[in-house]
Amino acid sequence: MIIPQGSAAIRRYELSRRVLKLLMAASALFGVVVCACAISLFVYRTLYVRTEDARVQAAQFIKERAVLVSQVAALEGSLSRIERFASKIQSAMKANSKDGIQRDSVVGQGPVDVDSWAVAPVGSGLAGSMAQLPASHWKSPFSKSLSSGIKLSLDQLSERLDVAEEKVHSVFALQQDKLYFWASLPTVWPTKGWITSEFGVARSWGGHRRRHEGIDIAAPRGTPIMAPGAGIVTYTGYRKGYGNVVMIDHGYGIVTVYAHCQSVFVNEGSSVRRGMVIASVGNTGRSTGPHLHYEVQVNGVPVNPMLYIMNDL
Repeated sequence: MIIPQGSAAIRRYELSRRVLKLLMAASALFGVVVCACAISLFVYRTLYVRTEDARVQAAQFIKERAVLVSQVAALEGSLSRIERFASKIQSAMKANSKDGIQRDSVVGQGPVDVDSWAVAPVGSGLAGSMAQLPASHWKSPFSKSLSSGIKLSLDQLSERLDVAEEKVHSVFALQQDKLYFWASLPTVWPTKGWITSEFGVARSWGGHRRRHEGIDIAAPRGTPIMAPGAGIVTYTGYRKGYGNVVMIDHGYGIVTVYAHCQSVFVNEGSSVRRGMVIASVGNTGRSTGPHLHYEVQVNGVPVNPMLYIMNDL
């Protein structure tokens, strides 16, 4: 029944039991459809958000890959220059070694230790850039194929870098060793004066004749005696006949001896450089006047010091 306001007539409708059941079934079906649409809309929105996140992460991955590719290309260019540079230096060193001093048979310990090379930090360069890349929870099905080429390039560059580093290391070590060798050679005069007795001249002392194992440089008492090359002082003290003596080990089997000194200014174990004052000319020991007796020994055998001196007195 429909009862309107006012004086309007009352309307009355009658529904059969069958029609009422149909209406109830239709209402239930409509409710199910509405719920299914709501659920589908929620699932669609969730999938849309996930897809959008995946698209953003894929774009970021492609961008980072492009950066890595450019860094690999730059690294490969730098490595190629290093390889060319190392090959040129190595070729030049091999050519020079044919005319240079062969030191394979030389024994002795140099006065300066060669420092080992430090390996570059892991976080530097390309490795550091890769380590700073943000981690992603999304695993792209294309990530393996996209990164495999970069990984292969990096492995190849790493092998080439090891070879180039070994070449540069060997060249640098050889060059440093040569620098230490030349810095250690006794190539300058130990003092200023006049040569009064040369190497090898037979001399008579106490009725015995013996070969002179050095050179005698006459100079006023107190004249500075300088180290003719870098080395380590191995002996300072008094020896019969030699007076006050200083001995310097220059490495490579070379030892220099300074006798008849008046004063000694260095101690055993001291490291000296070329031109450093180590003592002064004197008249101690068996001597006929103030002078320096200067010897050069190679593997314990006295040799002519004039073979090493490269400047004029």
